Amino acid sequence: MRGALRASGLRSYWLRQYGCLHTLQARTAAEAHVTGTLNTLPLPYRAAYALTLRLLPAAFLLVSGRGLRKASTAEGRHGMQRLAALPGFGEVVRASTALALLGALDGRPGQQPPAPPRGADR
Repeated sequence: MRGALRASGLRSYWLRQYGCLHTLQARTAAEAHVTGTLNTLPLPYRAAYALTLRLLPAAFLLVSGRGLRKASTAEGRHGMQRLAALPGFGEVVRASTALALLGALDGRPGQQPPAPPRGADR
């Protein structure tokens, strides 16, 4: 799944769109969260998701006339809006992006968030 995510061009798109992914630690955590979650899908879903990720650069080029990795922030946003009209692509981009942002918020894989102080739930 990691190879499909890298082939998709989403990592460069996310870097331009989301400031919270500017650090290497955040990008690493984001990618780990996406691939880790997608690896839990049943095999047919995982295969379809991987195929969609690998086709994403061609689909983006088709709808925008520009390569995803080279698209500016505005071109990327506009191209993704147009890409959402193609069956499956909008869902894959939205789900992958949500997983990436959650991963960046949660931190490094395996890192536990600090426990709330005693009595904080009251």
